[in-house]
Amino acid sequence: MTGPVALELRFVSTRPTPAAIHRMAKWALDVLEQPSPTAMLSADRRPLVYRNDRQVKLLHVSLDQAWPGDGHPPRREGPNTMIHAQPLRDAVEDLRVSHELSMARQPNHRDWDALGEDEEDGYPRFDPRDRWDTEIPRPTGDAARDRFNASLLAWSTYQNLELSQKRLLITMDRLVDGVISSAPYQISGSGARDGGVRRSLELVDLVERHETQRWQDLLSFPLALPLPGLPENSSDRRTFRDALYATMEDFRGRWPLLRDLVVPIKVTMLVVPPQQGKDLDNLALDVLPVVHEVLRPHVEPWHFTPGLIDEGDPTATQTKRKRDQALKRLKSLNAQSVTAYQVVELKRRPEHPPQGLLRLTLGLGDGYDHRAQSLWRRTDTRLWRKLHGL
Repeated sequence: MTGPVALELRFVSTRPTPAAIHRMAKWALDVLEQPSPTAMLSADRRPLVYRNDRQVKLLHVSLDQAWPGDGHPPRREGPNTMIHAQPLRDAVEDLRVSHELSMARQPNHRDWDALGEDEEDGYPRFDPRDRWDTEIPRPTGDAARDRFNASLLAWSTYQNLELSQKRLLITMDRLVDGVISSAPYQISGSGARDGGVRRSLELVDLVERHETQRWQDLLSFPLALPLPGLPENSSDRRTFRDALYATMEDFRGRWPLLRDLVVPIKVTMLVVPPQQGKDLDNLALDVLPVVHEVLRPHVEPWHFTPGLIDEGDPTATQTKRKRDQALKRLKSLNAQSVTAYQVVELKRRPEHPPQGLLRLTLGLGDGYDHRAQSLWRRTDTRLWRKLHGL
């Protein structure tokens, strides 16, 4: 491909010590591009997907650390790498068509309401009857009963936190998806919106201002973490990283709900590149290690769910043994890690600073009851099914 690209990478690793997700992505992005003239490669080596990884304007990466280890059964899906690449113009057109079809089905639907639940949006469903468990058992004077009540309270507290974090993260995912779908022509390299229809200059300007406002609203949203300006050269990287740590620590202090993460997370980076450009893979190399160290997300946090204590119950004993084995297995993995991330590069505008802009949002990661997949891949699949009446 010679133009802008939308790229999704999914890694399944069965190694006991896999590389970090951002390093796997860096390797793949480099392999898929034009080899350098000095590379020792075979004569038939040609670029696999694009000439330069700066052509990638939409990037989605997910990692399944599927090493079985002790007490963890192997999965049928072996080690592999899935690569889904398409011209950005095709991905943008799919997003536009899908959004307009969804709005046409509901003519009275306000634009921002389209950020609500979709039967095919790929996120876990919630039972509307799910509520926080607010009952606190009172002391009974019976030691065994009080121990059981204490474990029940710990389990309820954990479930309340898990439910709250899932709902918040899925809401943020849908917010990001909604803005990308309704204003895809603000993505860098996407060209101008016309939908194949000739429009007056006044209408084009109105649509442009509306789409720009959508992205400005997202970039200024309270849960869209404003990160420092991108480094313009290598000497600025240390200052940039120090500022990243300070900003992430401040964010963690302001949002107690996300202080102790009990669900896997996805990181979305919204980027307005600096004037000289910026490789998306190198951006992840700077940002994700800070997210890992400060927020400390876990790849399989469900193993920490408190169990109900019932001494002498063989089922509870067996469950605890399996959990201990799973946690032992995770000690050799990159356990403190996001399981998915995506980068969206936006068009530069005259009002943007020379060093560009960077915003970070959190969403629901890959694992447990959710497989993280890019919006453009889900949209492509959805349109294909509708086209074939499936």
